[in-house]
Amino acid sequence: MSNHYRRDFLETVAASATALSAIGVATAADGRDQYVVTVRGKETRSRLDRTDADVLASVADGQVLLVAAESAASVRGVTGVVDVRENLGYRPVGPQERSTAESLDEELAPRQWDKQADTTGAFQAHDTATGDGRTVAIIDTGIDTAHPDLRNSVERGMLFRVDGNSSPGGSPTVAGDTTIEARLPPAGESIAPYIYLGSPDTRTQAAADDVDSHGSHCAGIATARHHGDDIGIAGMAPDAEVVPLRVFYWKEYEGYPYDVDGDGEAESVTVTTLWTTDFDILSAIDYAGEIGADAANMSLGGGVIKGAAHQDGEHVAYQRVVQSAVQRGTVVTTSAGNADADLQHEGYYTLPNSVPGSISVSATAPNNERTFYSNYGTSDIDVGAPGGGYETLEKTLAEDTAWPFPLNLVLSTVPPDLNDGLAYDWYAGTSMAAPQVAGLVALVREVNPALSAGQVQNVIETTARYSDGSGDEDVGAGIVYAPGAVAEAEARR
Repeated sequence: MSNHYRRDFLETVAASATALSAIGVATAADGRDQYVVTVRGKETRSRLDRTDADVLASVADGQVLLVAAESAASVRGVTGVVDVRENLGYRPVGPQERSTAESLDEELAPRQWDKQADTTGAFQAHDTATGDGRTVAIIDTGIDTAHPDLRNSVERGMLFRVDGNSSPGGSPTVAGDTTIEARLPPAGESIAPYIYLGSPDTRTQAAADDVDSHGSHCAGIATARHHGDDIGIAGMAPDAEVVPLRVFYWKEYEGYPYDVDGDGEAESVTVTTLWTTDFDILSAIDYAGEIGADAANMSLGGGVIKGAAHQDGEHVAYQRVVQSAVQRGTVVTTSAGNADADLQHEGYYTLPNSVPGSISVSATAPNNERTFYSNYGTSDIDVGAPGGGYETLEKTLAEDTAWPFPLNLVLSTVPPDLNDGLAYDWYAGTSMAAPQVAGLVALVREVNPALSAGQVQNVIETTARYSDGSGDEDVGAGIVYAPGAVAEAEARR
C-alpha cells in the first residue's frame, strides 16, 4: 500500500495547501461584474435596489452583499456603502461505544500518529467524548457521499457557486443533496496545479459531493467514524456529524496565457480550473453559523500579502462574516498557510486565516515541531496541530526517522472514484492541521454544550501543550491536546 502513496512530496503539500491565486472576476449571468459590497444599515440595500445595480445575495445579517453592477463607481456612491470590492475568482495553487480501544481497533489506526498520546491524544480522549450530537462543517471541495468512513449529512450541505451554473433557477447556492451535472477536470494535460487544458468533463452527482479529494481528506481527519469493526481510521470526533459546504467547482476559463509551442510566446487558451470566489467562501461561513454548526473548518486561504491589507474592504467583509458566525456559536478554524512565512516580523497577512475571531492553526510534525512549510508568527498563530512532514524537507523524505516518508504525512479519507479505487491517502499541509482543531471543538462541545465559541477557543488554548505559555511563534498557545481540553470543558460545567 505504501508504494502507491510515494508521490512527489512537494506536489502533495501543494495540493493539500489549498492556497488561492486570483484568476479573474466573477460575472453575473448578463455579463456585468460582481462585487462584494460591505454596507452600513439595512436601508442601504433598498437604496441599491433603486439604482441599476442588482443585489444577488447577502450574508452576515445583510452587512455584506453580492452585487452585479456596471462598475464599482456606480455602487460606491450609494449612501451607506462602506466598501466595494470585485468578487475575485480564485484557483487553488500548489498544494457509538466510547473507548480508546475502539479507536485503536480501526484498521489503519496504528498509522495515525496524529491521534496518538504524544501528539493530540485523540484516542485517549475518546474514553470520554467522541463528538456525539455535534456538527462539523467542512468548507472545501465537497465530501464523498459514499465513503464508509464519513458520516456525511449531504442533505444539510450546500454548493456555493456565484455564477449559478449548477442551480436550476440560477441561484448562487444549490442544496447539497440536489442531483446536478457536476464538472470535473478533463482528461487532457495538466499545465499547472489544478489547471487542465480543455473544457470540463461532467458527471451526475449530489451538489455537495467531492469534486477533488481535499474536502474528504479534511472531513476524515475531523470526523472519520467508528464502525464497531475493523475498518479504516478514526477521526478526532468519530461520532460527530459532518456537513459538506462545497465552495470549489471546476470552471471553464477562456483566455489563460500558456506557451503552447514552447517557443517562449504565450497565447490565450481555454482551460479548466478549480475555482471559488470571495463571496462563495463568505456565504459558506455565514451558512455554517445559520445551521448552528459547532465548528466550520476552512483549509484554504490566499497567499501572504503585506500588512496594509489589514484595513482593506476584503478584510472587513471577512471579519464581519466570521464574527457573525462566532456570535451565533460557530467556532471557525482556519489553516495558517504553507509559505513558511513569518506573519509577524515580516509584515505578512493572509485571508481568511488572519481574521480576528477564527482559530488559525499551524502544522506540526510527529515530533511536535513546526513543519518546514507552515507559516508562523505570534500575531497570527493561535495553536498548532499535526499537519505532516518534519522540520525540513530532507528529514521528511528520510528513511531513518521514527515515521519515515510517507508515514510522517497525515493519513485520511479520499473518494475512491477519484483516486483509482483507493479510499485513504497521505497528505501534508496546514490544511490537515486545521480540521484536527475543528474535530476537537466537537469533543469539547459534547461534554459542555453551553460553552460559547470564545469559551471553546479558550479551553483549547489553555490546555494545549509544548509551548512556553506566552504564545510561541511556531504553535501559538501550543499543540492541541484532546484529553486536557475535554477535562477542562467538563470542569467548567
